[in-house]
Amino acid sequence: MRAASVSDYRELARRRLPNIFFEYIDGGSYAEATLARNVADLEAIALRQRVMRDMTVVDMTVETLGQTMKMPLGLAPVGMAGMYARRGEAQAARAAAKAGIPMCLSTVSVCSVEEVAATGVAPWFQLYMLKDRGYMKELLARAHALGLDAA
Repeated sequence: MRAASVSDYRELARRRLPNIFFEYIDGGSYAEATLARNVADLEAIALRQRVMRDMTVVDMTVETLGQTMKMPLGLAPVGMAGMYARRGEAQAARAAAKAGIPMCLSTVSVCSVEEVAATGVAPWFQLYMLKDRGYMKELLARAHALGLDAA
């Protein structure tokens, strides 16, 4: 099967991933009410196709949180992305850097903050407060030393 739509990619993921991994990235929290509303809102957006327009010069550059981005888009944190693709967080950081957009590293990433920062991009950092406050302080200090911003 070759993917031609978001639904196709979802189906490929469902077929290829162990169920516990698929459910983690496909589902939402609690009763999934926010997930359902987000899907409905996105489905309600109608894109208007424009033809016969000069597209040789398109500039979607924006500035957000003091950071210039090539387009108004960023890669959201995906916990344990390294379980879905080898060195997944580092791959995402390299892709974000190439596209000129930010990425946000999850507290529960498989790759270390040092490995991700070594890709040449200083990602934003999503912090989950875990019970071990000593570990959290140490993780924040490592992230800060690498120039990562908390998001």
